[in-house]
Amino acid sequence: MKVKDIMDTTPNPARISDTFEHLIRILDEVKYHVVFVVDAEDKLVGIVTEADIVKALIPKYLSFDAFLISAMNGNYLENKCIESRNLAITEIMTKTILSVHEDDTVIKAAALMVVNKIHTLPVVNDGKVVGVVHLINLIKHIMNVLAKDRT
Repeated sequence: MKVKDIMDTTPNPARISDTFEHLIRILDEVKYHVVFVVDAEDKLVGIVTEADIVKALIPKYLSFDAFLISAMNGNYLENKCIESRNLAITEIMTKTILSVHEDDTVIKAAALMVVNKIHTLPVVNDGKVVGVVHLINLIKHIMNVLAKDRT
């Protein structure tokens, strides 16, 4: 079976010129908790996950030191959100992206997810995002395989 047989064809990408605030709006609408970032030619250039958003708001020097955490202003996160409103997506996104082609096999997509401990892969054709494969898509495929086997 090919990736194109199980992928979702509504990836909802963000533009590289979009801001943090716009990215948050897109992330609120997508179902896979990631946003793919494309350039002016719709070529895939990055990915932003929910974890990337949170990391962008937390001070880089902060470790799991209870003293440092407790000494922070109680409204730090809220203030940082407002301060980051116009932050460029390029400051947040991951530029190294694993992807699959729509004609790749489902097992290749599954293996990439397992080996790299990720839940979502962009599906690309000529560098452009044409879909998304998430673990949910794989689970649905497995359910379909098992259902067909019973008949």
